[in-house]
Amino acid sequence: MTFKDAVASALVQYASLQGRSSRSEFWFFALFILIVSAAVYLVSLALPERYGPIMQSLVFMALAIPLFSVFVRRMHDIGASAWRALVFCVPVLHIICLYWALKRGQEGENEYGPAPLD
Repeated sequence: MTFKDAVASALVQYASLQGRSSRSEFWFFALFILIVSAAVYLVSLALPERYGPIMQSLVFMALAIPLFSVFVRRMHDIGASAWRALVFCVPVLHIICLYWALKRGQEGENEYGPAPLD
């Protein structure tokens, strides 16, 4: 899956908690969020002081749902329940999320659907 395909897939499935997401889809989308966040931060430096945090918050809110959704689908790819994704909401536990996101998906079809194409 290319960077463009991964970002498009994550945004099209904005709030879908069904199916599976490959490692490439998850990590390319995470990279996209990092790039967008850095760009928004740089733009916010040029704005009056009170508008920068507002702009950053709006972008965060717009990207938080698709990031959580793609993480849920990533959990499905390793054969885990979506309930595990709630750990993603606790910052101290992000290291566990990192391990799960890096873990190879299950071969073939599992209870969450067919294997995603990389």
